[in-house]
Amino acid sequence: MEYAFAERIYRQGNRYFIRIPFNVYEKCNKKGVIPVRVMLEEAMFECRLIPKGSGFYVIPVSKAVAHSITCDRDINVSFEIIPELTRINHDSPYTIENPIRKIDHIERVTYSKTGYCGQCCIAMLTGLPVEEVIAFMQAKAWQCSFSKVIEALNYFGIAHEDKLTYTNKTAFVLPKCCIVTVRGKERNHFALYYKGTFYDTMQIDFEDIIGYLKIEAV
Repeated sequence: MEYAFAERIYRQGNRYFIRIPFNVYEKCNKKGVIPVRVMLEEAMFECRLIPKGSGFYVIPVSKAVAHSITCDRDINVSFEIIPELTRINHDSPYTIENPIRKIDHIERVTYSKTGYCGQCCIAMLTGLPVEEVIAFMQAKAWQCSFSKVIEALNYFGIAHEDKLTYTNKTAFVLPKCCIVTVRGKERNHFALYYKGTFYDTMQIDFEDIIGYLKIEAV
């Protein structure tokens, strides 16, 4: 079923959204994370609706799409609920040329629960809240695999090397920005490194680094 309405794109910080003017719980009989296919004028993309509480949601809109549409008027919006995104990076509104943001600084992010190290790395790289990244990646505690990290980076247009560089217990120098895999007592751990600093709650020892994935930074 297709749900249609007219609404304006609004900006919040450096991100863009469209308010859904009805209660999604009541009208669509859906709750939680809701994957949809969206049509805005001539633009079509898949995404997950962002909950705002009490059954109301917003549609996230990429900068590229927002800049291609006049934002000072109501536009025709429609969406249909789909079983799942075709892939996490399918029909992404972002590209390498137009990423969610350029990596020119990192703001430290912490999370109150354990087991979300990969999601925290993605949150710091994208500038998104950890909770939103968790919902987007559909990965709960200890469920964030390396492949999910790669898919998330690809979706948000964050350029990176194709594969992990293993240290093999030899001398190495980390690039300006990278996600490192660290050997733990029970589980391995992801941490973000940027310009000589590990953005993590753990003390990271170089001898425990198994490998790293270079992230392109400006």
